Amino acid sequence: MTATRLATATLVAVAALTCDITDVSGPPPASPDAEPESTPSDLARELIGQLNGQEAYRLGQIFMASTPRELQELLAAHQDLPIAPPGGNESETMEGRDPESTPTTPPNAAQTIVESDSPRKPDLVLADEPLVRVGVLDGPDEYIFGNITGAVRLEDGSIVVADQSIFEVRRYDAGGRHVWSSGRKGEGPGDYEGIRLMRGCPGAAVTAYDGQLDRITELDSDGVVTDTRLFDGAGPYGVPACSPRGDLVFTAWPDTEWELTAAMGTRYRWEMSLSWKREDAATTLRSEIPGTERYIYSEYGASGPVTWGKDMAFAVTATGVWYGSADDYELEHVDWTGRVTRVARWTGPDLEVTREHVNRYRDAYLAMYETDEERRDFERERWPEIRDDLPESFPAYASEGLLPLPDGSVWVVPHRWRGLGTTEFHLLGPDGTWLHRLTIPSDRTLLDAGSGWVLLLERGELDEQSVAVYELKEGS
Repeated sequence: MTATRLATATLVAVAALTCDITDVSGPPPASPDAEPESTPSDLARELIGQLNGQEAYRLGQIFMASTPRELQELLAAHQDLPIAPPGGNESETMEGRDPESTPTTPPNAAQTIVESDSPRKPDLVLADEPLVRVGVLDGPDEYIFGNITGAVRLEDGSIVVADQSIFEVRRYDAGGRHVWSSGRKGEGPGDYEGIRLMRGCPGAAVTAYDGQLDRITELDSDGVVTDTRLFDGAGPYGVPACSPRGDLVFTAWPDTEWELTAAMGTRYRWEMSLSWKREDAATTLRSEIPGTERYIYSEYGASGPVTWGKDMAFAVTATGVWYGSADDYELEHVDWTGRVTRVARWTGPDLEVTREHVNRYRDAYLAMYETDEERRDFERERWPEIRDDLPESFPAYASEGLLPLPDGSVWVVPHRWRGLGTTEFHLLGPDGTWLHRLTIPSDRTLLDAGSGWVLLLERGELDEQSVAVYELKEGS
């Protein structure tokens, strides 16, 4: 483990012990709904400064002196509501590369532009009842979930769920009966520090990626670990994706050394790359793609994602990769030679952040306080800064908001705060044409999808979690 990774792991471990939380990467207090990661170098730099007794502005102060709740505000992972109130670029490998994998066609060669003003086919809705639902508030442990980070539906209809709270992967048959559980917290084979499931990876029944260990784990249909391998280099930013033939596509951590000289409060945007990993060789398919919107919140240069900020998203198909920066309803398709072959544009809902959005965000904060006095203090002291930092428009889709299907079509997932009651998803065909619009309740999260069905994460009245498979029907 490199010094940077060791420092990151140390900071995460201290946060977990201090706060008694299981998922400990999160945004700073002024950016409660942003994507959670700070770079490993950010966290290591902060930790080193603190261990040397230096005075830090926010992160150091929280880490060394503040309450567990304040530390959780900084490091708690993706939350569906605002946080509760207080109480390096990877080097491209050249040696041994297959010459046919190297992009040779100029990226500005002729492209096909597909524009859609409306869906070509009828709108879709969920069936009234799910085909199967797994998860209970009270019952056997194998049916209770604490922090679902992903779920996939296999070809036989069974469902595999990753639960970060207990570091387990569980499989349920097509009727929802528990079949097996695999995993525990740790660093050995079959252990996890962070679990995310990868979709469509050939050669294994289940493939999981551990972002803390930069490791891929493969399981067979009985839950037995068949392979574990490290992701070479610095590791990807976010979760890598499998191509239909088993190669990996990923975005690398950008070089952020210049942040050390930027002033606290500076906003900027990462430039991301899109890379293709074949065996031991990595090819950069595209570079200089506008990525995560971030700001610097510490005098030592530590940064975090902007609340409701834009980010890069991508989806892998047999013909190449669809990707976009969420500035508008637009995606580009790059083939395996690195040439952009198609541009898809379509007309989606207005992206404006309205007063209703802002009020709903404020009310979600207020609901976390117990007394009227605490709520008044929040509105007077903290809310103005939070409100003023909100952007004027939402991203056109979420940071992991492209979900490919086996036929090459792609579901486009909206930002989860944009919907007011219901949320509108878009299905683009393999050629980029807008095919369907799907409307679902905005409190549900799309985890997996196939031909005519979707797998959703749902929450009950007491925030209990479950997963459910719904058939899709044409709307009335």
